[in-house]
Amino acid sequence: MERQKIGGVIVSDMNHTNYGSALQAYATVKAVQEFGYNLSIIKYRKQRSFIEKLWITPQYFLCGGLKRTLRGIKTAIYMRIKKEYAKGQRVRRQATNGFKETELVPLFVEYKGYPALCKGSGDYDAVFVGSDQTWNPIGFYSNYWNLMFVDDRIPKFSYAASFGVSRVPAIQRKGTKKYLERLDMISVREDKGKRIIESISDRQATVVVDPTMLLSRDKWVEFAGKSDRQIEGSYIFCYFLGPRRDIREAAVKLSKDTGCKIVICPHMEEYRKADEGIGDYVLYDLNPYDFVKILSEAKYVCTDSFHGTVFSIMMHRKFMTFYRDTWTSTNSRIDNLLGFLGLEDRLYKGDMSLINGEIDYKLVDERLAQKREESEAFFKNALSLSSK
Repeated sequence: MERQKIGGVIVSDMNHTNYGSALQAYATVKAVQEFGYNLSIIKYRKQRSFIEKLWITPQYFLCGGLKRTLRGIKTAIYMRIKKEYAKGQRVRRQATNGFKETELVPLFVEYKGYPALCKGSGDYDAVFVGSDQTWNPIGFYSNYWNLMFVDDRIPKFSYAASFGVSRVPAIQRKGTKKYLERLDMISVREDKGKRIIESISDRQATVVVDPTMLLSRDKWVEFAGKSDRQIEGSYIFCYFLGPRRDIREAAVKLSKDTGCKIVICPHMEEYRKADEGIGDYVLYDLNPYDFVKILSEAKYVCTDSFHGTVFSIMMHRKFMTFYRDTWTSTNSRIDNLLGFLGLEDRLYKGDMSLINGEIDYKLVDERLAQKREESEAFFKNALSLSSK
């Protein structure tokens, strides 16, 4: 019997250099394939008319688009005036895109324009969206991430979706309720997402692990083995996305106290002045294989990244996680992750010496294995809708 054909709406764009996004896309693909399904990654190239753009633009700006636009302008300016930064970003994009060309692009099926996207949904036995901040309000009006383009007859579900915000904007609540209630099964990455769904719709949601945690530690060790990168001596791997200077200073102090060198991936989401002057090894040219390898061999990991935290746990590192900003709603996913694994003491609260505390990774692995089993059960049940 021919394997069921699954369409995945997965964060796998070629214009970002975020290691976490690339790795969760890879892990999602591997999980679906290991469950025995044929997977295609559905790509949508928008072809909007002037009138459509005119209608969408004000709503886009009301839901976070202004902030994103200003950040894009700021990045463009820094790319012009900071030559080393611009060079580093080009090198990083080349490295991450090389990985995607190998691991993800062969699965891409592109549809140009919304009518083609809608028609193409009929080619699949089921369609799902996942993972990462796929339901962020800024992507609402594409009607892509919410699977509104999928034929009513085709089973559809989410795996580990996230809103990336603490509440849905009022102007999107009705539309959000509509797309949620079209889904046959819903899973999210954090408790906050579950509360959002159950407060504005009649649907129930299951909290599951991020796709990267569906793959075992042994598989990630094998993955890291594809890299030949190596840092001599003991080092602290710093993977920061946010702007906080104080957390960089905490890592520098740890370096002075321990004699470990600092390895840093600077300016990840945008140019960060706080990254300047930090690091004995400043790395732009890492692909995702290299990223996991360098992290897995670090004596310490300091990060404000969700996926930086995930891989610190998966690779059994001594680590400290920092909030990216004290106010951001993305902190909830870190709280959720550390909470269910009993690692709350790995959240920085002013005492960096706690990074030396021993972690009972045997117990952590047992807790993770239980949650992974529950998450796999959800994913398999959702994928089995394709046979109906």
